Amino acid sequence: MKKSYFIFFFFFLFLFLSITLFSVNPNISQNNSCTLHNDYLKVELFTDGENVGFIKSVKLANFDQSLISNHKFLISGSSLISEIQETSDNSISFISYGHELEVLTKYTLENNNIFISTTIINLSNKTKKSQLVEIIDYSDTFPFFSNTKLMNNHVFLLQQDYGGFGYLPLDKPSFDRIIPGNNMISNISILTLNSNEKVTFNRVIKVEKSIADIEKEYYEMHGIAFQTFGKKIQLNNGKSSQGIRVVLEDKLKKIRSVQIVDENEMALFFIPSNDDYQIKVDFGNLKTESMSLLNSDYIILDVPENYFFYQPLLTNKSENGITVNFRTFIPARAEIEVYLENNPNDILQTYDLIPMEYHHVSLQGLKPGGIYNYTIRVDDTYSNSLESETKSFQIKPYDEEIKSFNFLVYGDTQIYDYLHSYVVNRIINDNSDILNFAFVVKPGDHTEEGSSEKSWSNFFESAYPIGSQVPYYTALGNHERNNELYYRAFELPRGGGDYSKRWYSFNYGNSHFIILDSNILENTSLFQEQVKWLENDLKNNQDSAFIFVAFHHPFWTTATEYGPMDENSPDGHYNTKYWLPLFKEYGVDVVINGHIHAYERYYKDGIMFITTGGGGAKLNTDHSAEPLAWHIKHVLGKLHYINFEVTEDSVKATVIAVAEIINPLFPNEYNEINEIIDEFYIH
Repeated sequence: MKKSYFIFFFFFLFLFLSITLFSVNPNISQNNSCTLHNDYLKVELFTDGENVGFIKSVKLANFDQSLISNHKFLISGSSLISEIQETSDNSISFISYGHELEVLTKYTLENNNIFISTTIINLSNKTKKSQLVEIIDYSDTFPFFSNTKLMNNHVFLLQQDYGGFGYLPLDKPSFDRIIPGNNMISNISILTLNSNEKVTFNRVIKVEKSIADIEKEYYEMHGIAFQTFGKKIQLNNGKSSQGIRVVLEDKLKKIRSVQIVDENEMALFFIPSNDDYQIKVDFGNLKTESMSLLNSDYIILDVPENYFFYQPLLTNKSENGITVNFRTFIPARAEIEVYLENNPNDILQTYDLIPMEYHHVSLQGLKPGGIYNYTIRVDDTYSNSLESETKSFQIKPYDEEIKSFNFLVYGDTQIYDYLHSYVVNRIINDNSDILNFAFVVKPGDHTEEGSSEKSWSNFFESAYPIGSQVPYYTALGNHERNNELYYRAFELPRGGGDYSKRWYSFNYGNSHFIILDSNILENTSLFQEQVKWLENDLKNNQDSAFIFVAFHHPFWTTATEYGPMDENSPDGHYNTKYWLPLFKEYGVDVVINGHIHAYERYYKDGIMFITTGGGGAKLNTDHSAEPLAWHIKHVLGKLHYINFEVTEDSVKATVIAVAEIINPLFPNEYNEINEIIDEFYIH
């Protein structure tokens, strides 16, 4: 029997635009939120905590990625306390109380629109002046384009890979003021209310396949005349161009609008002026030069061969699912077939119906502890088709059923992809069943240059033999440069910082794992944000038998490769004075680091500190600093990995060296070895 589960994307949304969509009753969930949904959209609102009454996410139906991170509003001089007032088939209302104010907000879902009406009432016996500040945060997303003005009117438009988002006023063509920020915007309205006077603000969120379609609706809404210009997009191989992204530029090469090619292979733009704009294809590695919108009826696009630019790599292992991450050189639709190893006839299929470049496919509804085989098939959307090898993975059992588990750690790899591949293949060859490892923790410096797409492609190629079967949990190193490419590559557990995954945590069996970013400068608000998050996370996981923390820079080292270091002294790296007291107070058991291209171990305050930088990067030769009193061991010149075995009451770590570098000046020359260079227990 073959089962099909569809993840629906905007590629086919135009098919639904002429259909009358129906809503269902709001669903109050147990995760402090309420959902309005129909066949087109799913809108989640907070129903508990400090954000009651605000939008948590706006998603296309059956696609679990939000177009924005959240929407909320503030009223100057008032701290609002909110609760649900009433619900209906397609709406939910909240009532909020502030300082001498009452605020009524109603969200109504109709087709592809979310209507928002907010009424503010002055309950005092005097005139009140304040500001309504609305904030739309999209910092967890990777938008292609955003715009805060349309014909000099203040609006907000956002083009994501999977849909267009528009935030528009209903009662007038323009908001009073919109201030763009760092992946967010603020809409400010000035209020002057006499005693018992009220004012109502009406606005709408529109979702379409493109912001060009939202612009057309805006012009029609406010009676603004416009002309329609179309351009035929043709591929040199004869395939359909439907779904390809096309941009409109002004004379200064600034993007003015974005459209998605329709079923007739046309890109339609709606322009309220007589200016001659430029048009071009800009869709991943499908690109053309700019050309006049008026002087030609079509664009012919040369399409290169498609291939896996990032080989498949797993992340986010849970009791009922896992995420498959990969990137194709040319955007394409894809499907993944999954089946239990012992039941190949019961196939679950998950589809990417939108042509995507970055694919993060969440496979859900799987059996806890089950071993599955999977195959990725990339459609010949615009180029050739692709098919991956069939690989296997094991789903996480329920925590209470995990009596013991193993996980892998290996460190810095950087530009030395040949040695990275060697370490990975040795791990495969040294262990009869790679699925015996629950996951891999890799503490940073995965590439030499985090802004290089080719460097990332090489990383995925080297990691593929393990990463296609065992999920990775990664930390940022200094060589990643905190670049967007890192965040786009990996779907990771939700935490904090950039894209809500700069630092994060997860549980496995009886243990808790924390991944931090040690690169953040201590004199920044982001540093304090991470410290606060760390303490809260530790507080909330005190029932764990073991707590592991991984980050890139170690507190201490004997390394002097580039001269004396702060880490040679007892005070250590600047993170030490902030993090070590928390580690001691909340019972951290093991700290895992990279950065130093050697193996080192320290033991202090009941915590084992391990530095493992032998994943393939050029190895250190100079560790001449005086060892600190709590230094236990260091080993130079050997590529290695660590096998952690966690049981109910102990952790066993085995450090296995797989190669010895012959001459540090020629890091690719080595002797194969199989040597346990350290082994210890933690109870």
